[in-house]
Amino acid sequence: MLPALSEPVALPPGRSVRLERVHQPRGAPVPDRFLHFHGPAELVFLEQGSGSFISEAGEWPFSPGSVLYAPGMAIHDFAFAPGERRWTLVQFDPLAVDAGLPALPQVACAATPGSLGARRMALLLDWLASSLADDTPEAQVRVILEALVLALKDAFGAHGGRGTGPTAALSPFRPLLQHWERFPDKPLGLTQAASLCALSPSYFSRRFTNTFGSGFVTYQTRLRLQQAARMLATGDLPVSQIGYRTGFQSHAYFSQCYRAVFGVSPSTHRKMLLAGGRSNE
Repeated sequence: MLPALSEPVALPPGRSVRLERVHQPRGAPVPDRFLHFHGPAELVFLEQGSGSFISEAGEWPFSPGSVLYAPGMAIHDFAFAPGERRWTLVQFDPLAVDAGLPALPQVACAATPGSLGARRMALLLDWLASSLADDTPEAQVRVILEALVLALKDAFGAHGGRGTGPTAALSPFRPLLQHWERFPDKPLGLTQAASLCALSPSYFSRRFTNTFGSGFVTYQTRLRLQQAARMLATGDLPVSQIGYRTGFQSHAYFSQCYRAVFGVSPSTHRKMLLAGGRSNE
């Protein structure tokens, strides 16, 4: 299964929303930091654990009871503290929500609902989870999603609250992230990436590592593999073509890198993504 907070998001065929409940026991490795973005909007309901939610709009500490929201294409990351972690992840197509409803904020934000709001959201999440598991018709699933959006609108308020922290640190890298999204088959060298961001290579390298929590080459390779996983989940291109379309010139090297990140081969991972299950490969 893909890391729950940094995955190539593929909504199930015919569905506008997916829901996943995640539990990482005490002693489990802390999820790697990975600033990322994707088309579907994302909600995280924290039940246990603490850390910081990072985005271009600000940085928020989170703890049990927090609700975190990232609109589609918003750059965001989650820095967890060690310890037991439990959360519910909801990713959805923003266009599936009735345009006549009050909209969620246009930027990432966080909130801690009151007890009544928290109970209402917990009931809606349980209802949504059981509806998706029971193959409830999509029209009914959207009604539950819209009810959840209304509950969240009250929690976030008019502006969703303001974060703190050096959010300007992310802004110079937006051209680079846009390049990767538009041209997944054209990886950049460090000098090219620095030029795109109007920074010197040495300063770019230091600032990139400090901001993204990973070196440039490592991050770019992982992002290309995330894009490959998204293609595996949403299309029927042969695995070898997906490797080439994400900038890997050798199928063998693509498979080697893919297995190093996801623990399984691309073809096995495609079966897992489409089936929503796991593999014993």
